[in-house]
Amino acid sequence: MKKLDIRLPRREVLLKGGAGVLGLFIGCATLNRAGAQQPKIKNIKANLKTLRMGDFNPNYATQWSYRLAHALGYFKEVGIEELNVTVSDQYMPGLIGGSLDITHGDTDAFLSSAAQSGQPIKMISLYRDKEWWIMGVRKGIEKPEDLKGKKITGGSLDGRNTWVMRQVLIKMGLNPDKDVEFVPMSGASDRRLQALLAGTVDAASLFPRHEAGLKAGGGKFLYQNLTLAPQEGFGALGSWLSKNEDTAYAWAIADVKARKWLFNPANKDQAYKIMRDLGFSIPPAFEAQYKLELDQLSPDGGFESAKVMDEFVASLAETGDVPKGLDWRKYVDMKYVWAAQEANGLPRRPASL
Repeated sequence: MKKLDIRLPRREVLLKGGAGVLGLFIGCATLNRAGAQQPKIKNIKANLKTLRMGDFNPNYATQWSYRLAHALGYFKEVGIEELNVTVSDQYMPGLIGGSLDITHGDTDAFLSSAAQSGQPIKMISLYRDKEWWIMGVRKGIEKPEDLKGKKITGGSLDGRNTWVMRQVLIKMGLNPDKDVEFVPMSGASDRRLQALLAGTVDAASLFPRHEAGLKAGGGKFLYQNLTLAPQEGFGALGSWLSKNEDTAYAWAIADVKARKWLFNPANKDQAYKIMRDLGFSIPPAFEAQYKLELDQLSPDGGFESAKVMDEFVASLAETGDVPKGLDWRKYVDMKYVWAAQEANGLPRRPASL
């Protein structure tokens, strides 16, 4: 299979649905899909043979769990015969427009879209429940005090990465409003790395994969900490869930089973081989960061606690990514993940909402 980086304009996502040019079809052997109206979870079978998945990011690690669930036959076990994946930054219009069944996306996108549109959007699983807070610095910056009077970027001035950099400065004993100058920068994190190497900025928000390149240029990570942050997940429309509850349960069970497999270090080499065979480009430097990548991922589709989500949503409100006072519990339904955790022999997480 060739490259999986498909990005389509909003109109095409909304109008063309899951067939033809919009999707990438992956063939599977046939499997019976019927079942009782309320089957036992361990015997669940999807009522849909084809699942139309959406994703916002072409990166292999973003799609790892459900791609593995398909490749390892876990979807087949629960009756999902065909997986149709669409990669588009218009995943939310695609979900609302009915061309996607389940989509991966940012937590703030699900919550704000649900709150502002009035559409019955539900988050049904978490993918990344932690995030790396990393400040990379150029050559010559050795300690926090060296940043005084210097330029820092987190990308957009009102984005989460800039908010994170402000929190990092506070933790290091600096005043983000007085001691440094925040400068905006367009593009993604790779561009911020290049700006550091070129000396255009003195510090920037980076990710673990950037460390080798930064060190080669004489820089380093001045601050690095893994923080609880239920930042990404999967969502579906409530109307779709009510019609296709068996499929939602089946998808969650297979997806969590794939995560259990992925988190077993003995499966590391095969996990990368499967993704490369699907056409994903994975540099050796990324493979060397297997554990760092997994550290961000939810191993079971859940998140740490309702308190952690409360705090995360409050931080999103600070940056204007969700409305202030938003009650996230209205838009999160963990029953599918809880059932999947039970089916896979895992404890319930979070314990409650």
